[in-house]
Amino acid sequence: MSATSISTGAWLAFAQFAGPVLLAMLVIGLGVGILQTATQVREASIPFVLKLGGLALLTIVAGNFMLSGVEDYATRLIIAIPEFLHG
Repeated sequence: MSATSISTGAWLAFAQFAGPVLLAMLVIGLGVGILQTATQVREASIPFVLKLGGLALLTIVAGNFMLSGVEDYATRLIIAIPEFLHG
């Protein structure tokens, strides 16, 4: 395992872990922002509560998928430790 594959694997694991969360927060924030602009309701707690609920729902639905990338990457790193030590 080379430094390049370690770096690439880390970025892919990060994208699999954080990507769905960031995308969900973007969609929820945009939708709430449009709705608040259309109705002229300027309450800061509405987007926060909806994002918190969306994050909880996303964790329940896709948490296994999100953590599988991190788990696979950590497993590959742990298996590669002897290769790093013996050079």
